[in-house]
Amino acid sequence: MAVTALWTEAYADAGPEGRREPYALQEYFAVAASAAVSVVEEEGELVAVVALFGPGAPGRSVAGPAEAELARLAVTEAARGRGIGRGLVERCAAQARELGAEAIALWSRPYQVDAHRLYESLGYRRMAERDGEDRDGRRWVFRLGL
Repeated sequence: MAVTALWTEAYADAGPEGRREPYALQEYFAVAASAAVSVVEEEGELVAVVALFGPGAPGRSVAGPAEAELARLAVTEAARGRGIGRGLVERCAAQARELGAEAIALWSRPYQVDAHRLYESLGYRRMAERDGEDRDGRRWVFRLGL
């Protein structure tokens, strides 16, 4: 499936920490069961994807009770730098407001500095006190108050 291939391209072996194995189709179905998945296609090809978990939805990792969680934002290498990721993140904020969320939380790996710049340019703030680790390495948490 195109979504799992894009997630794998974006996250597996992409940096010094992080996922090492490819995403499986079952992982997509698990996300889609509790999150709104948005995609962008160009000329029939998937170029970007993001998932938004509403407040209280199963599958969230770092969001508090009244927070939505943005997850698995991925844009193909060829489509980066054109505002596609920014548009998806902004769409997630609008969706989270509609769901009544007080904020959106997300996590990112320390090496994902381009993503950090995007999030911070949209008003997300680093929440170092909420950082953590999982089996693949460190996770930095960012939050946007709505």
